[in-house]
Amino acid sequence: MSDKLDTEGVSERIENLDIWGYEAEKLVTRVEFESYKEAVFFANTVFSLAEAHFHHPKVSVEYGAVEIDLWSHEEEGVTEEDFELAEEIEDKVREIKWG
Repeated sequence: MSDKLDTEGVSERIENLDIWGYEAEKLVTRVEFESYKEAVFFANTVFSLAEAHFHHPKVSVEYGAVEIDLWSHEEEGVTEEDFELAEEIEDKVREIKWG
């Protein structure tokens, strides 16, 4: 496990991401979809990526949207591993064929 990044470290790394913000010491995003089914399929993709990293973000699914809060529980903040997973999730968003 890597160490918790300070605010400056997070600010530098987050500039390279398109869909993520930083709130309450967590990386956060919301991805909107046309239907609940699409949102659930995407959430399952996030779960698979997270499990491969042995990382467990908070993922909320509602009709047409998935919200993700990403942070390292043990470090009580954001680490390099969080950014690695955020980048992979963002890559999956880019692969979506939007209507």
